[in-house]
Amino acid sequence: MRYDAVVIGAGLPGLLAAWKLAEGGFRVAVLERGTIASESSALAAGHIPQESTSPANLAVLLRTRAIIDELDRVSGGMVRFLVVGGLQMATSEEGASALRARVDPAARLGVAGEYLDPDIIASRWPNLRTDDLAGGYYTGTDGFVFSQTLSVVLAGMARNAGAEIWEGCAVDRLAVDGGHVSGVVASGHHVTTPRVLVAAGAWSATLLARSRIFLPTESFVLQAVIVVGDHGGLRFMSEFEAGHYVMPRSPGTLLLGLPPSDIGVDVDRFSRHPDPETATEWLGLLRRRVPSLRDARVAGGWAGVLASTPDAWPLVGRFGPEGLFVATGFGGGGVQRLATAEAVAQLMLEQEPFYDIRAQEALRFNGYDGAPFEFREGPFYYTETAATQLW
Repeated sequence: MRYDAVVIGAGLPGLLAAWKLAEGGFRVAVLERGTIASESSALAAGHIPQESTSPANLAVLLRTRAIIDELDRVSGGMVRFLVVGGLQMATSEEGASALRARVDPAARLGVAGEYLDPDIIASRWPNLRTDDLAGGYYTGTDGFVFSQTLSVVLAGMARNAGAEIWEGCAVDRLAVDGGHVSGVVASGHHVTTPRVLVAAGAWSATLLARSRIFLPTESFVLQAVIVVGDHGGLRFMSEFEAGHYVMPRSPGTLLLGLPPSDIGVDVDRFSRHPDPETATEWLGLLRRRVPSLRDARVAGGWAGVLASTPDAWPLVGRFGPEGLFVATGFGGGGVQRLATAEAVAQLMLEQEPFYDIRAQEALRFNGYDGAPFEFREGPFYYTETAATQLW
């Protein structure tokens, strides 16, 4: 079996890259240990901001939106970008100053965000308790997409372009000869290819370590809780200091996303269910912020394992031996950073990436030896003036 490229992982980044590689004329195989989007890709909140103070990240966010709009057209409306806006709130002067500092840099990039004093927040969102707020930042064009539907449509696009997707096919290791990738060994069979893209999420580091290639990533868990209650038409909302977010899923339900937990968790041994005590604690904080949710209840939820990097920027592009590419380390912002996988596909096709990937290029960690590093991941909506520069 010989292919122009093998993609490891049938999550969102792997499926997008496979589609673009096949569309570019490559013979492509996607090898997936489970089923399509069986891990965090299908569990993602799907939030996609449309504002940034970083030119590179803004290019990624806007391109992700454009890809979703394209998929929406070709699928007859299956993949819709739902505009919900985005309100970030700060309870400290430090947080408010960080939010205020976004206004001018974002405006210079041509994107609209506005700083809001607490009294303005109170007038626009009368269903929120605002007496403890120091300020806020609002972007009206932010939105979300249902990630499970997005995954299914991307798989269809990849297959229609000619890519093969092998589910239940775990990769044992990479085959490397003379410093060049020569293929992968999967279920005891050698698959020949000069190019491998590892897009296996939190499992990427474990896979590559079996080939003595070390990725600088740290695993962690994100929990999401479905809350049933009258939220009064809330939009996307996050709290700078507390580190959680809330997103409407229907007129009577919200998705409550919790901060990172279980740092360094074994990716094959973690609970896929939210911790009940933790969920109850965060529901109490939500009720305090939104008094109309005093009778709200937890109706379910899930937990997924993700991967962060030493500087909280993703790992994209070339890494290690010739012919190896990666698209991983996205932390909690995998959906909004989806377009980075297209840039990696462009590199593999020897084309110019659509944005400047230097800040996110995996080669910045070439030579990493597996040493521990400080976990710096924060929620994906943190501002770029915080210690973790995620947007």
